[in-house]
Amino acid sequence: MDSRAAYCSNCGKAQPRANPEAISFLDGMSNRTASMLCYIPVFGVIPAIVFLAAHRFRGNMRVRFDAFQSLYLFLGWLIISSAIPVLIWQSGWGLEHAFLGCLKLVLFICWVYLLVKAAKTEQVRLPILGDLAARSTMEQL
Repeated sequence: MDSRAAYCSNCGKAQPRANPEAISFLDGMSNRTASMLCYIPVFGVIPAIVFLAAHRFRGNMRVRFDAFQSLYLFLGWLIISSAIPVLIWQSGWGLEHAFLGCLKLVLFICWVYLLVKAAKTEQVRLPILGDLAARSTMEQL
């Protein structure tokens, strides 16, 4: 009798099935791909959170570092895009808004730079955010 058969060939009775192992969509993903997905500008925060929560990457320091650094970069983007404009709205549309536009451009260029470096499997630590990411990576183990 075939071990993969759903029914017995003699009596027609349903055969007990072994529980298949759960297959995660992250099983076939390389560390390089996971690091790259963290640095997709603005939307990379979603894969970063998934990788931090996934059991597969729990012990992978590189992917966790990239995920935390991406989260901190996104937090900076949120502050510059949402919080600061509300605070300076009263003062007009002068140099403050041009400065915020330049900061947004710098953050976007950082994201693209980190994405390219992750594609080359090089790890880059941003001055302040990289230190926070390294500390967060070590604390979560």
